[in-house]
Amino acid sequence: MRSIPWKQMLLSVRVSAVIVWRVPFKGLQATFHNLEMGSLVLALSCLLVLLVLRVYKWHCLLAAAGMGHLRQSLRSLFGGSALGLMTPGRLGELGRCVFVREEERAQVVLLTVFDRLLDFWALLAGMSASLFLVASRPTAFFGLAVWIGLFPVVIGFPVWVSHVSKLVGQSQHFIGRFMGAAAAGMPRISTARFAVMALGTMWAELASFSFLLRAFCPTGFATAVATFPFIVLAGDLPLSFGGIGVREGAAALLLSPYAIPSGAAVDASLLWFVFAMLLPAAVGALWLVAERVGPRVRRWNEVVPVVNPTLAPVTALPSPPPLEAEVAVPEV
Repeated sequence: MRSIPWKQMLLSVRVSAVIVWRVPFKGLQATFHNLEMGSLVLALSCLLVLLVLRVYKWHCLLAAAGMGHLRQSLRSLFGGSALGLMTPGRLGELGRCVFVREEERAQVVLLTVFDRLLDFWALLAGMSASLFLVASRPTAFFGLAVWIGLFPVVIGFPVWVSHVSKLVGQSQHFIGRFMGAAAAGMPRISTARFAVMALGTMWAELASFSFLLRAFCPTGFATAVATFPFIVLAGDLPLSFGGIGVREGAAALLLSPYAIPSGAAVDASLLWFVFAMLLPAAVGALWLVAERVGPRVRRWNEVVPVVNPTLAPVTALPSPPPLEAEVAVPEV
């Protein structure tokens, strides 16, 4: 099990080396010199909207389960992003449950699965839309039918999870007790509302990538629609460390038929990764480090008097007894 991350890291290094070999550094540097600032500002604005939508969706999910503290929502979301960046397929985002109380962890795991399922369903929506640009009409309509057919599964996720959890919860194993505890408090969520949020998040991602492409090379919005869902899917595959290398290679390969230089494709993919995934993960990591270091620093700053046990305590000297008054003896 310990060798798996090393294999993925080596694969990321190899793929990155191939990209550097096929795309010279001068080409990457030249695309940054020709960066169009207006499109970059629009891309950063869309990424900010994307971050707000992610936070709002996760906060509403926790609020539906009775955990409506914004600090708890931010801590679990950004902490899970930090763990997800270091694991294949972003499976580490299930670690959001680590940042809540022990009795709430089973429920948070199910809510995380539901959140990721909504994101995957929204990604399938983008893929079905891209098929109308890159595939034949029968194939595009088939993809659209698959996406619509998955909608009842997504809508009924809380209901069938509760039923399955109640059946499995009768088991005495750890998983059975875990699922039983989750089913006992699984909230009835208005899934249509969260499905709309997931679609909004996906289109914010798509718009940000489109503006990033336009910042490096003039192109239309249809180019991003036709390629971006497959680039995201390649990056989410558990093949490399954080999808690094695979995502950029897929971007260069998929964007080449649209007259996008490989340097511009790699640069746009890297910037999207930095702002959409690496920045939230860095915020989560810094937050966790600050929570660890802060109490220690406060303890160190407290001044505690040090007593040397070798020194005897100084006691006050006894005062001399009062002098007796002299009595005068009369002379005889």
